[in-house]
Amino acid sequence: MERVIFPIILLAILLFASAVEGAKPKGSAADYFPLRVGDSWKYRSTTGESEYSLKVLNEEKQADGSIRYQVEMLSGVQIQSWFSKPAGWVLLHWQRYPEHEGLEAKYEPPKQYLQNPLVAGTKWEWKGKDHTQMEFVEKNRVVGFETVTVPAGKFRAMKMVTEVSGGAIMKKTYWYAEGVGLVKSMTEGGQLKYGFELVDYSFKKKPAK
Repeated sequence: MERVIFPIILLAILLFASAVEGAKPKGSAADYFPLRVGDSWKYRSTTGESEYSLKVLNEEKQADGSIRYQVEMLSGVQIQSWFSKPAGWVLLHWQRYPEHEGLEAKYEPPKQYLQNPLVAGTKWEWKGKDHTQMEFVEKNRVVGFETVTVPAGKFRAMKMVTEVSGGAIMKKTYWYAEGVGLVKSMTEGGQLKYGFELVDYSFKKKPAK
């Protein structure tokens, strides 16, 4: 009798585990570009001479059921961007400068702004025009994980390199942390070299008491 009961118990355990796995909420994949209304980030240049902030202002459901997220960037000037997050990507649809009438860029088809989640070894390319109507080509590649320390803390971040050609030849390097977003960036081109680091963000976990 014991020989019969044991396989039945084992089968029951396996079925239960399978049911639990199937009950896990969908959309639990790593998110390197979180967009929740009210979340904000603050960045400062590595030289300490300038800073900028990002804030998710709004989300709007579209006719096709997708969600568009409005993100405001403040850096001396105001820039508003609209993103969506279909499976595997963050897409940029539109950017405008409210303080400068008519200064905007609409991306049709949408610009593949970021692979999400980021996977080491993957590559993608984008060709199009920015708000100045200048043609650009961006070649993106995901390098892999690195440990990055910035004023906001220490992060295990995925490194991504973007090579830009067109009006200017530049190399941009980004570090994105899962659940946090961009934590560090570096831009190099000719004699130009500057970077920004995450100083603070509004949704970080409070330390345990």
